[in-house]
Amino acid sequence: MSAEATHRRLTQRAGDDESEADYQLRSRFRVLLWGPTTDNVTAYLFREEDRLVITLEFWREEHLLSHPEDAGAVFVVEIPAGELVGILEGIAAALDASPSESHS
Repeated sequence: MSAEATHRRLTQRAGDDESEADYQLRSRFRVLLWGPTTDNVTAYLFREEDRLVITLEFWREEHLLSHPEDAGAVFVVEIPAGELVGILEGIAAALDASPSESHS
């Protein structure tokens, strides 16, 4: 099954009538749940051998009105697992090095 087909299958039953088993399965693959920065996309992460596959779909109506070409599109990104780990470690290091707010 393609990454796009897998993404669509996971989102197919999402919503109020979703079973607990479907929710648990879908939740195992959800990524990029980083609040306002990523709350306009539904994203899943899968591992295929030494690569990671990330699927993204925009869902917010406001975005789709401005970008109608994104409606119904599932974007697929493949990246070596080690490369993504390096990116995330770099982000964590940069955030750790940020000056913290003083608590008076």
